[in-house]
Amino acid sequence: MPKFKISSGTAKGKSWKATGTNPKTGRPMTIQGGQAGTKVGPKNRDSKTVKSFKARHGTPKTAKQYINMKRWNGGAKIGSTVNVPSKFF
Repeated sequence: MPKFKISSGTAKGKSWKATGTNPKTGRPMTIQGGQAGTKVGPKNRDSKTVKSFKARHGTPKTAKQYINMKRWNGGAKIGSTVNVPSKFF
């Protein structure tokens, strides 16, 4: 499983970025996502908000969606490392 390091986003309007290596090509890869200015973490949301997010996004199909899901579940904070399954590349 490739590892991606989560850090603050550098693109305009993005709150996080993940850097790692694409397992198919072996090249460095950067993924940017999240809306800047929003609060992330289970403490900042009620169950209705999380349920709505999951209904809108469904099951992740890409590495970006997988990392975003982990961020919403509170398991991928800025500065942490996420193992992304190879099936998302």
